[in-house]
Amino acid sequence: MRLRPTGLAASTRPIAGAFAFAFVLTACASELPAASSDGSTGATTANGSAESDGRESDSTGETRADASSESTASTPPPPPTACAEETDISAAPQNIGEAIEFINALPHPVTLNCFLERLERPVPLNATWSTVSLQPADGRRSPRVFLFYGDLIMSVATDGVPGTTLLEFGEFVAPTKSIKGELAFPIEETLDITAPLQHVFDGEGSKCRICHGGEAETPEYDLAFASDALRFRAMEEVELDDLKLEHTQCYATVEPDRCVRLDALFGFGPVVPADFPEGLQTIYDYE
Repeated sequence: MRLRPTGLAASTRPIAGAFAFAFVLTACASELPAASSDGSTGATTANGSAESDGRESDSTGETRADASSESTASTPPPPPTACAEETDISAAPQNIGEAIEFINALPHPVTLNCFLERLERPVPLNATWSTVSLQPADGRRSPRVFLFYGDLIMSVATDGVPGTTLLEFGEFVAPTKSIKGELAFPIEETLDITAPLQHVFDGEGSKCRICHGGEAETPEYDLAFASDALRFRAMEEVELDDLKLEHTQCYATVEPDRCVRLDALFGFGPVVPADFPEGLQTIYDYE
C-alpha cells in the first residue's frame, strides 16, 4: 500500500626499473603477475593472498575470459524492521495531515524508527550538531536530522536525551513561516490530525514561540499557530557523508539505540542531501 508517491530523483603492480651503476649496464624488467600455486595468474594483495584476474586456465594451459568470475556482490539486505510487523506501506508526507495519515496506517504500536524506515526513498536530509533546540543534537557524531518532503520539514535526534522519542514538524504556510508540531513516540492509538499541534499548545499559543518569533494563529488546522521558520548556521552543519560513515561504523553491541536510529535513516534505501529554503533566519539573528 503506497500512501503517496514522491517526485523526488593500481592495483599496484611492482615495477622493476633499471639500476644505475658506475658502468653502463642494460637492465630490463618485465611486469609479470605473480603466479599462484595452481599455475594461474593473479595479483598478490597486501596480505599475501592471490587475487583473481578474472580468467581461468583451460586444458591447453591457455587462459580465457570467464564471466562467472565477475563480482556478484549485491546491495546488502536491509536491517531488521523496527515496525511491529512486516509492512510494505511507504509514504512521502507533504504536510502534517499526510504525516498523521501515514502514522495511522502503520502497524501499531508505531515507533519513531518504524516511521523513519518506512519513509519513501530517497530521503532528503540535512543535519546539525547544534544544541540550541528543545530537540538538541548529541554532538557531531549524533546530530539532529531534518527530513524534507514538500512543504513539510520533520526533525529527529539520532541519540541523546531528551529528544530521541520526538518527531518535530514544521509545515510551511509562507516562505519564512511554518506551523510547528510535535509527537512523542511510540504511538499506541489512532491519531487526530491536530495531535502534533495539541502536543505543543500551552493554552495561549505554541510553546515553540520561545525560540520562533512572530507567532500568530493560522487557519490551516485547529490550534495551528505559524511562526518564523529558522535554519541553523552553516558552520553547524554535519556533512551527509560523515553521518553515513557514522552509520556504517556503529556497533550495535555498544550503542544499540543509536545504531537502530541510524539504521532507520540509512538502512532502508538511499538518502540525499537537502538544503533549507533561502531567506530563513537563524536564532542568532534575533539578537
